Amino acid sequence: MIRTVILLLTLLAGACGAVPEDAGDGLALTWERAYLYLPVRRAGMAVAVGGRRAGDTAAAAERAIPSQIQLPTVLFAHGCTGFGEGGRVNARLLAGAGYAVFAPASFARPGRPRTCDVKTHRTVVSKSVFEQVRAMRTAEIRYALERLAEIPWVDTDNLFLVGHSQGGGAVSAYVGGGIKARVISGSTCTRGYGAAPSDPVLAVYSINDPWFAAVSGRCRDRVAGTALEIVEVPGRAHLVGGTPEGGRAIIEFLARHTETRRS
Repeated sequence: MIRTVILLLTLLAGACGAVPEDAGDGLALTWERAYLYLPVRRAGMAVAVGGRRAGDTAAAAERAIPSQIQLPTVLFAHGCTGFGEGGRVNARLLAGAGYAVFAPASFARPGRPRTCDVKTHRTVVSKSVFEQVRAMRTAEIRYALERLAEIPWVDTDNLFLVGHSQGGGAVSAYVGGGIKARVISGSTCTRGYGAAPSDPVLAVYSINDPWFAAVSGRCRDRVAGTALEIVEVPGRAHLVGGTPEGGRAIIEFLARHTETRRS
């Protein structure tokens, strides 16, 4: 198990600060408007705190990180509707277990199309548009990994990639290094599997997830010859990180692959 690093912080409440616009395709905006959640101690209890990284609460928490600290860190890719409740549930789960969580905001990009309908559990754009969005998500992951390498308190030897739903598909398909392990949540890996055969990967999804009704194939079809681990949660929950079984599986997997650092 990892040694959970809990920061002693004074938390400030406040609105998000202004973020400058950028030119081009808006890739930089996904990082500038990213969410940040950190593990903290508040009123004697371990909790997770965060929000927009540029906002007062997350910014104050980040400023309070001691200079000698390096935190195990998760780069989180949100689902097809944005960070929202799914992002908050996952970020609090991860930060509450001792990880710093950065979540790029894909919808910060001007004109970024929404690809899904949460009522029908279906894709609502053409294949060509969906492929464009897939390329966007990959670019966002690569860009964020570059930015994380510039932050001194991020432990780049304990850097993980976690994605939920559409973000899980992006995490599954990501080809590249710089991460210790990856977690695919609420996705079936059918958009591609970019991990090397020996890379530690966990896929967690519900057996009867309604988003999968029209999808053939599951992550388990890719187990042969890989280090992929599968946890199939009973029921229909899409936000598996919010279930006891799913949340526990995610944290236990990350803990097994997190190197404990001694003070």
